[in-house]
Amino acid sequence: MPALVMQTPLEQVVLEYSGPLKRFFQRRVRATEEVDDLVQEVFGRLARQDLATVENVQGYVFQIAANVLRDQARRANTRGFIIQRPMDFDIEDTAGFSPERVLQSRETLQALIAALYELPPGVRNVFSQYHFDGVSQVEIARRMGLSLSTVEKQMAKANAHLLKRLRKVL
Repeated sequence: MPALVMQTPLEQVVLEYSGPLKRFFQRRVRATEEVDDLVQEVFGRLARQDLATVENVQGYVFQIAANVLRDQARRANTRGFIIQRPMDFDIEDTAGFSPERVLQSRETLQALIAALYELPPGVRNVFSQYHFDGVSQVEIARRMGLSLSTVEKQMAKANAHLLKRLRKVL
C-alpha cells in the first residue's frame, strides 16, 4: 500500500493553478516565452505568504498575477527608456561633460539624497520601495499593512517634497 503524501498549501496551489495561470498570461503578453517565467514569479511571491490564512485563494492568486503583469510592464518601460536613451546621446558632445556640468550634477544628486533623508521614515520607505525596488503601490500597501490610499498620499507627499527641494537647486 503506497504511503499517503500530504501536500503543502503551496503545492496544492501550484497543482491547481499552473494551467489557469499559463492561460491567463498567454492572453495578456506578446512574448509567449515569458509565460513560464511569469507563472514562476507568481508562485515565488506565493511562497513568501502563509496560504493557510488566505480565504479566497483563487482571487489572491490572480491578484498576484495581475500585479506581476503590472510590474513586468513597468520594468519593460524602464528598460525601453534606458535602452533608447543612449541612441540620443552624441558621443562627440564633450560639452555635456564640462567640469561645471559634472559639479552641477553632483550637487543635484547630493540635494536629492538630502531631501530623501528629510522625509519621515515611513514615507521614505514607500518612496524607496516604489522607485528603487519597483514594487507596486498595492504590494507596498499589503506589505506595510497600509491602505492603498495612504500609500498614494505618502507617494504624493514624497514627490511634492522632492520637487520643491530640487527646484531650489536647479
